[in-house]
Amino acid sequence: MEDQDFIQRLRKLIGCHFFHLGREWVLHEVLGDEGSVVLSDPTRQSIIQANLFGEPSRKRPETVILPLFGEQPDTLSDELMELLANKVVPPSTDPD
Repeated sequence: MEDQDFIQRLRKLIGCHFFHLGREWVLHEVLGDEGSVVLSDPTRQSIIQANLFGEPSRKRPETVILPLFGEQPDTLSDELMELLANKVVPPSTDPD
């Protein structure tokens, strides 16, 4: 599978919830050019983000950046594989 095809398929998962590091996260963005995905904290809790000089600048939800690809050619990162294996399936809304 070509990298761009894979990245497009991953982008369809934006907004889905995943377990990572013992917490639930939302897939916020797929950064194809950088080869990473961005997870954000779905709660309303915010952290203070620092600017490039280390000074506090704004409050935002906590984010985590994970690599898409592994160190070997044509492999996915272990972090991404673990993330995809831990997708949170929403409860069924079927009235049956």
